Amino acid sequence: MKIIVALGYQDCQILDLTGPLQVFASANQALGYEAYQLKIVGVDTHPICTNSGMKILPDLAFSDLMDADTLLLSGGRGVKTLLHNDELIDWVKQSAKRVNRIASVCSGAFLLAEAGLLKGKKAVTHWKSCSLLDKNYEDIEVENDAIWLKQGNLYTSAGVTSGIDLALALVEEDFGHGITMDVARELVVFVKRPGGQAQFSTQLNAQNKATGVVAKAQAYIQKNLDKSLGLALLAEYCCVSERHLFRLFKESCESSPAAYIESSRLNLAQQLVCEGRLSFQQVAERCGFVSADNLRRVFLRRLGVNPREYKERFGTYSLSNEVGID
Repeated sequence: MKIIVALGYQDCQILDLTGPLQVFASANQALGYEAYQLKIVGVDTHPICTNSGMKILPDLAFSDLMDADTLLLSGGRGVKTLLHNDELIDWVKQSAKRVNRIASVCSGAFLLAEAGLLKGKKAVTHWKSCSLLDKNYEDIEVENDAIWLKQGNLYTSAGVTSGIDLALALVEEDFGHGITMDVARELVVFVKRPGGQAQFSTQLNAQNKATGVVAKAQAYIQKNLDKSLGLALLAEYCCVSERHLFRLFKESCESSPAAYIESSRLNLAQQLVCEGRLSFQQVAERCGFVSADNLRRVFLRRLGVNPREYKERFGTYSLSNEVGID
């Protein structure tokens, strides 16, 4: 039996804590026996008030933990306080020598960093915190777009639900792909999520930052995704030079106009594919990809799956048929 221990604390992200543990619990069900024993440790034994307001009672304090195979460090706003807890940081450092695997979810990576365990290694955290991790710990190579990373017996994962992705990878290490597929089907998630975390953040972040000319260009793009969109046309519409518009996009969105257009088209295509009302050719035309083959190539390059696979996993049409909803 492998003992899986998750660290919780006041104001931690509840899904960072419970998401990975559910994966291991579902693995027990898939295997038909208790391969994993699950424990939650806290700073002390008082109830942990998570960021959702829901409280979780830890099994024991971290200082009383005697044995573990895998240690999971959750993230959340409360991690800032823990960075000043010398006893806990030292415990994290020493735990890396005692456990087979130590992993962080979301901003839990800061605990590994503060303990000095990520020096000279690649790491990832929530996309909002990648720049801060990079700034505060210059000896870490921060990967902005990874879902999870493995460096020896150290693992880091991106934001919130990526802890589920990481836990699935750990189950696969232990029991192989077949059991992991069973768990993924039970939880209705990908065994390996398509794309990186940037696909969830870049587009919205770009729209939030945009002002003036760039915002005007973005609004035009969103209304005309089914039409031919080029830098010259956008520059003429915004009454600026092509070079100036390109520079403004790079400054505001950290991407070129062409990359923004493709991301916008892909976002719309994902929605339409999931709705299932249009053929793939119609989706392609509606989003400006011209042909279904072009749509397929973009899905494979950007998401790692083709439109049909994406629809089977996330499509509302197939889900309604499965559960008998009209």
